[in-house]
Amino acid sequence: MIDTILCVDIGTSSLKAALLPDNLAKNEIFVSRQAFPACAFREQNSAQYYLPALKAALSELREKNPDYAIEAICVSGNGPTVISENYRTLLYSDVFMLGMGRHKIKRDAVKNTKSLFIPRFLGFKSLFTHEWQLSAHIFDAPEFLIHELTGESVAILPEERFLPAYWTEEELKNCGFSDSDLQKLPPFVKMGAFAGKITQKAALETGLLEGTFVFAGAPDFVVALLGTGTIFPGRLCDRAGTSEGLNLCTAKPIFADGLRTLPSAIPGLWNLSYLLNPQISTDFHRLKNYNSSNLCESVDYLNELSHGISLLREAATANGEYFPECMTITGGQALNAELIAQKEEATGLKIKKMPCADAELLGDLILARVALGDFDDIEEAVFALLGA
Repeated sequence: MIDTILCVDIGTSSLKAALLPDNLAKNEIFVSRQAFPACAFREQNSAQYYLPALKAALSELREKNPDYAIEAICVSGNGPTVISENYRTLLYSDVFMLGMGRHKIKRDAVKNTKSLFIPRFLGFKSLFTHEWQLSAHIFDAPEFLIHELTGESVAILPEERFLPAYWTEEELKNCGFSDSDLQKLPPFVKMGAFAGKITQKAALETGLLEGTFVFAGAPDFVVALLGTGTIFPGRLCDRAGTSEGLNLCTAKPIFADGLRTLPSAIPGLWNLSYLLNPQISTDFHRLKNYNSSNLCESVDYLNELSHGISLLREAATANGEYFPECMTITGGQALNAELIAQKEEATGLKIKKMPCADAELLGDLILARVALGDFDDIEEAVFALLGA
């Protein structure tokens, strides 16, 4: 039997999972994708389908990989999503402001906050007052699945510098939350932290082995950076899905028009990114197939991609940072050779694919292996597992 990590990532519309061994180059990687039913979005209860989707994924993975054993589990996912214990789900993309008009809040405090979660907490509390009051804990997407699997309640903080994007007790109170509200928010743990063990109930519902270790992953954006090795200065990746962003790791914070600066997942480093125009990117990705004919009709998309690379290159060069000649790609586009060739021509960069197109799952593998003590830190794990 080959020991693997069951890596699970929760998207807005589906759950994807893979059994990942340490030797990624010599073992075929199969990713199971389980879509949530359409009614989950109409009824705003997507979280109710997390466990059934995981059970279906596990069944498919075991069929494809009969010689693989699960050593541990790591869970990542989208956010900021707000979920109550009775499965009520307010996705990060939902129009949460609809409920805020009916809730007495300190609007100046909310207007000035850098938190991505606090406005959504307020929207959820207003839209679903009953669920908020009855729920002992309020979760983000990956943390909800972790709770379903282990019975434990945690909130994953990727790195201390991300705290302003999450919440503090002081800011929550300034925005009108009571002490009882604050108690609903689980304590922070670091990404990669031990979150608990598979309970008997979860084992019966999923087919997992009771007592299996579960580790906290991170938001999908963060684990994708880990899974592409974009954690060393001068590393660049194209996180290409329905929405798309270009990410460059830098040694110092860089601020430039049209670019966004965030902390890296690695202390002391930074992430400089360009988010492609949502309309141009979405219109392009609505095409059913990537081929020569419709790529020719997508000049706007390729020009947008080229523009983003130019902005990143100019900002890096102006600030004494190295800009690479190679870019890693992750997401569904990584599976299309013709599209990659078009991107290389448009950007002037060599594009590198990862062992698995879904870098979020590779990031989960990295975090779990570090947590199990197989590597001293994330950087060592990236070199060993990805060959970066």
